[in-house]
Amino acid sequence: MILFFRYWQGAGLPLRLIVLLAGFCMPGVSVAVNSEEALQLSGFASFGMGKSSRDDMPFLNHTENWSFRSDTIVGGQAQYKFSNRWSSTIQVVARGFTFDENDKFDPVLEWLFTSYQLSAETRIRVGRMRTPLYLFSDSLEVGYAYPWVRPPVDIYSYLRSPLANFDGMDFSTNVDLGEADLDVQVFAGVGGGTYIDFDIELCPAFGVNVVSRWDNLTLRYGYTAADTDAASESLTAFAANYDSLASLYPIFRDIRDSHETKGELFEYHSTGFQWDYESWTVIGEAYLTNGPGKDFSSDSHGGYVSFSKQIQDFAPYIVFGYYKNEFSDEITSLIEASKVLVPVGFNSDLDELREANLVIVDNFNEKGRSYTVGVRYDFHQNMDFKIEVEYLDSNAQLTRTTESNSKEDTVLLSMVIDVVF
Repeated sequence: MILFFRYWQGAGLPLRLIVLLAGFCMPGVSVAVNSEEALQLSGFASFGMGKSSRDDMPFLNHTENWSFRSDTIVGGQAQYKFSNRWSSTIQVVARGFTFDENDKFDPVLEWLFTSYQLSAETRIRVGRMRTPLYLFSDSLEVGYAYPWVRPPVDIYSYLRSPLANFDGMDFSTNVDLGEADLDVQVFAGVGGGTYIDFDIELCPAFGVNVVSRWDNLTLRYGYTAADTDAASESLTAFAANYDSLASLYPIFRDIRDSHETKGELFEYHSTGFQWDYESWTVIGEAYLTNGPGKDFSSDSHGGYVSFSKQIQDFAPYIVFGYYKNEFSDEITSLIEASKVLVPVGFNSDLDELREANLVIVDNFNEKGRSYTVGVRYDFHQNMDFKIEVEYLDSNAQLTRTTESNSKEDTVLLSMVIDVVF
């Protein structure tokens, strides 16, 4: 299984297409021909604008000047049903702002998978799919699907780039429990990408998600484990400065090598709920990440709770969120231990290197809180307008491009028009 996923990850898009379409040539597949209902097309878009209270703490692409790119996105989706059991889905998205190397509004393939319906309750999919980490993972790009301008960044920011999708397969089934029903999903695959200057590769990743629905209450729990390679481009380049000392003192080789992680297990737990009571909706989610506790790794946790009330076509809302990341102390411990072999004052260049290294490593220890007030107005069928003010009391780099670790306040004003069609 692991070899298959590594092969799938290394395969180019044409080969993946061949693999996906090959399923339609299997014996026993009844293909629907000349059916007007076979092809289903849909689309979505968000047109946003916003600004931050300060230029030195940019949020996404927002500064003191108005930005029209950060929350602007256009996407389209097509599904073709070959038979009552077989179908294929593709989704392409163009974003105004990304954390990776994609230029603004470059079309990106988000979904490309084939589905086989074993029964009315059970389904298998193979291809590129959304990584199922949260309540709104499948509708992450569809602003009309949730009450806020954007999903709370305290836990959703990582989904915007390296962990947004995976290439692999999943198995899902629905269990009727009488007054409640249970959705169970098991998935496995590979994924990864770039987040600011972080490179992350998951190979393989596997997980399980359980969603229970009872009356107006939805509960969710997810677990994901991944064999992970992770590094920061700026940090690994900095660590190369220890190369000249690595042959003389093994501890400096250890310091250099500890600036990245290769093949280490990371575990990810997530929980969530949504409760709809009369005109009120309460949504909450939380997560916990456990790293290997060494090298370039961290333990982090975060969450949010949101309250909204429907008043005719308006839905005012408030959101409280938090986030904390504790970086592994192995690099710091190794640097402090090296001072026994090469004492401070013996080599001024090395002293400067170690102290600068300690500062950079400390920048990965992050924490923050967020408070959001906004309103959604459904002014037309399948269209809404949202405006919100978000206060960030944080040194976290979740959505910022600054490298400062000082604790700063930022206020963000955002507006967006969402549409589905």
